[in-house]
Amino acid sequence: MKNIELSKEIEKNQETQKVILPIMYSYKDKRDKILSEEEKEKFRDELRVIKEKSINNIFELKRKTIKNLENNGIKVIESKTTKDAINEIRKIIGNEKLIIKSKSNTANEIGLNDALKDKELIETDLGDFLVQIFEGKDLHPVLPAVNLTPEEISTKIKEKFNIKIKANPEEIAKFVREHLREKIFNAKIGITGTNVISSDGSVFILENEGNISLTSRIPDKHIILTSFEKIVESKEEALKIIKALGVFGTGQDYPVYVNIISGPSKTADIQNQLITGAQGAKEVYLILLDNKRTEILNSEFKELLYCINCGACLNFCPVYHQIFTRYGAKYFSGAKGVISSYFKENSKEAYNNGAFFCTTCQQCKENCPMKIDLSSMMRNLRKELVNQNIEPDSIKEMMKNVKEFGNPFGKIEEGKTPDKLYCC
Repeated sequence: MKNIELSKEIEKNQETQKVILPIMYSYKDKRDKILSEEEKEKFRDELRVIKEKSINNIFELKRKTIKNLENNGIKVIESKTTKDAINEIRKIIGNEKLIIKSKSNTANEIGLNDALKDKELIETDLGDFLVQIFEGKDLHPVLPAVNLTPEEISTKIKEKFNIKIKANPEEIAKFVREHLREKIFNAKIGITGTNVISSDGSVFILENEGNISLTSRIPDKHIILTSFEKIVESKEEALKIIKALGVFGTGQDYPVYVNIISGPSKTADIQNQLITGAQGAKEVYLILLDNKRTEILNSEFKELLYCINCGACLNFCPVYHQIFTRYGAKYFSGAKGVISSYFKENSKEAYNNGAFFCTTCQQCKENCPMKIDLSSMMRNLRKELVNQNIEPDSIKEMMKNVKEFGNPFGKIEEGKTPDKLYCC
């Protein structure tokens, strides 16, 4: 991206920055009230050990997980590519038209909303619902609509649904609740993601709104869309990940709801005969996506799979604060999205997504519950791209000047400022 285009992007985002940056900075204050510095570092060490152990043993854990999930009545489908995952989901949906869905980074990754454009796909997360009616893009993986003001939302609801509501969060939440309830209770298909899976056969999904509980229980069929790096060994480890998502994701001590799903709903209340399909879902499917994760696992970027998608890396990223979703891929902003796109798309897309934007300040690592060293990985990615002759023209020009003139600026005349002042 040319410097002039980046400058325009930064200028365009100034109003958004006024709204979102105070929210992001206040998150740290909330987090610090929950854990002291010493407690936080001890917790991060524990989390790091859990993920390192899980990823190092992931294929054995995956085999065990699939066996236990299937024993519990969950139908597990492994999908190597995004196309495979979409095809499997469409098979499960069949001729149903109304689909309800909760927030899912994996759904964003496979482009699920676009793939189901022929269906009535309703987002049940409040933030995602607002993004959907604005026909926009998630600004943040945890707080997708954080940039929208109550005034903007109220105006859009009037425009979209011809209903006038006051421009305050309480009235907006009340309208969305009432609007979504009708959709939820009429849907036969519910799609969710998951935050973590224990190899003993349980799926863990956290939430604050209660929409996921309804999405996973009211429809006849519940489709869980996820990826294999979410697997850990035990329920105890899974619950530590859940706590980390609350603390590092939103500055909460613990989420309001934690859904633990170990199969479709059952009852044995009639003469002790086990019946599947009581008040909850009759069928539960788990789509386990690879989509280049095996390649990442076998590369120097393996640490990327430790990520739990809490979004903490973005909250203090100076590049993200300037250009937001322009930095990263469509399924995850920031350095994680850039590195992922190198594998899931190609080298050129990784470059276009901002491989050379990172300042390597390490704020992401300092705030990551898993201590993922994204800055070092970005430097390694740049080396890969340079080896493929993919780099900004400014870098090529600096190197040429260094070789020719012994400095990055070119020929310097006494008393005159160089035409171009590069930062090196």
